[in-house]
Amino acid sequence: MRPRDTGHLLLCGALVMALATAHPRAQASLDVPVRTGIRVAALDPAKPCELWRTVEEVARFAGVRIGFEHTPDCPPSGHERRAYGPSIVLDGLTPRLVFDQIVQMRPEFAWREVEGVVVIRPVRAWQDPAHLLHRPVAPFAVARTHPHLVLHRVLQAAQPSLFQPHEDLQLSGLGRRLDDPAATGRIDLPISVDFPGGTVLQALNAAAKPYGGNWELGYAGHPHLTVYTPDFDEGLTGLPLTKGGGAR
Repeated sequence: MRPRDTGHLLLCGALVMALATAHPRAQASLDVPVRTGIRVAALDPAKPCELWRTVEEVARFAGVRIGFEHTPDCPPSGHERRAYGPSIVLDGLTPRLVFDQIVQMRPEFAWREVEGVVVIRPVRAWQDPAHLLHRPVAPFAVARTHPHLVLHRVLQAAQPSLFQPHEDLQLSGLGRRLDDPAATGRIDLPISVDFPGGTVLQALNAAAKPYGGNWELGYAGHPHLTVYTPDFDEGLTGLPLTKGGGAR
């Protein structure tokens, strides 16, 4: 490794941390310092569309919930079991400080805590009142419904609607289905949501809350939303949004 690479990795190290004591289903405080290190992916400037993976790992091991929106040129990045390539172990920082340093290194992004969820989005998206995540959502209630169908309801309740008709061969994705096509995970457990009304962003937070989930919004020709369980092995669900609802 070249000396200048070492300096870069040390700087990236300020962006990665973990809380071994935090259960992945529990919501931890943003101000609880890291006590035990776990390897987490460092930011890779050569792969700007993979910022989500660093953010997701930080949040997963810290026990906090996140929502993340990519820049318009980036598709969803997916879920990683562990860090690959350059990674750093860093103890002593709080999640709040780590997220602050992430946006310092990627100043085109900004983060806010929205109803207990760390939401990281492009600055331009936060500032755009017509952005799809700022659309109003009418009140709705669903009882004991698959999370994928809850997302249907969120998008249908948006004004105007963001729902894109699509065929669902399976309502969720789960690694165990490679060996057992009938396997199910936590993402398949029915949930109940009573949303009083608000924005699409708030509705996504509410839809993922029953299982402590995280959401990711990417763009691959059209907007695409993915919701993940905090446990890598317990599955994910996703669906497209209308093209008219894309980032501006």
